[in-house]
Amino acid sequence: MNGTIEMASGSPPDPGADLVGLARGGDADAVVALIRRCSARIAAGIEIAGVARHDADHDDAHNQALFEIWQRIDTLRDDDAVCGWMHRIARRTAASRIIDPAIRHRRRAERVAALEPRRTEPGPGEAVARRDLLGAVLGRLSLEHREVLVLRFLEGHSEAETAELLGIGTKTVSSRTTRAKRAALTALDELERDTDETTGTER
Repeated sequence: MNGTIEMASGSPPDPGADLVGLARGGDADAVVALIRRCSARIAAGIEIAGVARHDADHDDAHNQALFEIWQRIDTLRDDDAVCGWMHRIARRTAASRIIDPAIRHRRRAERVAALEPRRTEPGPGEAVARRDLLGAVLGRLSLEHREVLVLRFLEGHSEAETAELLGIGTKTVSSRTTRAKRAALTALDELERDTDETTGTER
């Protein structure tokens, strides 16, 4: 899909052009321009679904998300919300890909391996270890909880911005954030127990 987009893109559309209108009409360059404009939101949608950038399934999920966006571009109606629209498609597409039992089984094995005891002295691998642990915790949360935690604390959006992106009220964002934090702590405890059982370590 990446290759397809590059080949479809000729010269960039006029900056003042109605990109959404052109894209809905089948203009490939306009579609590419919109995707590039929204690339960060597309990537965020994939990560919220539980497919981290370093994950083996990331490229596949990204390509599938771009394919779905391309296929549905004629349904886009609001120019101001185009990145949110692409974000939602990417999130749903990526989420559907990690439901497969075989992928879920492999992910569980990877998470356990990532949580095995590491050297205690700080080093370059510590950031990777923390990132892997974060991905493992997020992977155990519901989509709603992942969404609000990633938007609020990883992307730094305010409650109001998060509410707008998710199409819910700010009070719902607040209560959902509280529940998501609680679920994340529970998931962390579960991961630690799983690791102890796998390694035979007593807590």
